Amino acid sequence: MTAPTKHLRDQIREMLLDHRGSDNPISSREISDELGIDEVESFPVTRGLIKEILKEDKIPVAGYSQGYFVIETEEELEDYLDNLDSRAMNTIQRKYLIKNAASDHGFITHDSDDTENMGISDFL
Repeated sequence: MTAPTKHLRDQIREMLLDHRGSDNPISSREISDELGIDEVESFPVTRGLIKEILKEDKIPVAGYSQGYFVIETEEELEDYLDNLDSRAMNTIQRKYLIKNAASDHGFITHDSDDTENMGISDFL
């Protein structure tokens, strides 16, 4: 990691630590604007650094459409884990639907699943 990126990461970490609890989120736009990060609308740099903070610093950061916050209670944790489970299930359902549609159009000629041999380490 370059020195400027590490500095930016540290600044984001401090901003997140100032936003504890689900009633006090900070959006990617607010982070990006405050730090002067030149990004496209989906804020990939900010999101990537937040993911890195979660992974490396082990700060329990939740992210919803309203923004990010540090989880403070067991209820917030459970709500966020339920949200992640729901999003994961929706993604799996969408994958199934698109594979079926593609199969009906002749794009897929076999029923193999390229994720069957993936483990958790593939995501870390």
